[in-house]
Amino acid sequence: MSRLTMHMESKFTNSSTLSTASRFQTSEEAAIDLSFPHRLFVPGHYEPGYDYPLVVWLHSDASCEFELDNVMIALSSRNYVAIAPRAQQKCRGRGSRFRWGLSSPECELAEDRVWDCVQATASSLSVNTNKIFIAGFGSGGTLAQWIGLKYASQVAGVVSLSGFFPKSPQVLSNWKQSRELPVLFGQRQGSTLCTDDEFLRALRISHQSGLGYKFFQMRSDEDDYTEANDLDSTMLNTANRFMMGIVTNSELSLLPEEALDNDCIEFGSN
Repeated sequence: MSRLTMHMESKFTNSSTLSTASRFQTSEEAAIDLSFPHRLFVPGHYEPGYDYPLVVWLHSDASCEFELDNVMIALSSRNYVAIAPRAQQKCRGRGSRFRWGLSSPECELAEDRVWDCVQATASSLSVNTNKIFIAGFGSGGTLAQWIGLKYASQVAGVVSLSGFFPKSPQVLSNWKQSRELPVLFGQRQGSTLCTDDEFLRALRISHQSGLGYKFFQMRSDEDDYTEANDLDSTMLNTANRFMMGIVTNSELSLLPEEALDNDCIEFGSN
């Protein structure tokens, strides 16, 4: 039985009937039924007769599901339905901030939350379950890789932005199918979320294992890494082109559009 069949900087508040006044719905407002806090995004001019790609967004540490708001504004306001579950573990002394655990048992708990999101969204909205993307930032990006590589046949693609390659020995347990999974691995030079050494480690593992990773590294000004841990619109625009290339079955360039090219970006793939 497939996993899907089995589970078939905004305000941080504890708040999921779809409202025409807002594209975002919180856990207490939404048309989908889930037992944990989440944030739902419905595209502008939503068409019930069109099967939208679904993005499951995994937020970074010391953040929460409301991270989805700024992400979708930069990613796309019309291409996807998106949902963001809240991580299970609360950060100490950080108010409504949460984090993902990255041990194998913790990843398995998060995995259940991701597939519950997929099932609930697919039951209530028009989404294409053959076009499911798992994406995340920081530890959320690492977790997205872990889940995507494990269930490669049920995921259209993975986007990891500033998330290091998972260190669990089980991450390549589904090795043969994992080689067919498209993964976008992005990092900014000088990042402490995903260091330059971790970027090289991911390159090495991808090459040695024959994985379908595409890599890009955003350059920082020399010796100035003050924004190295930021998630910006350039990274999300690159992610949008990567995912839409898969959706349309076409070879879209990952290079930034001229108007958006404020950073020097290098690309490579195995």
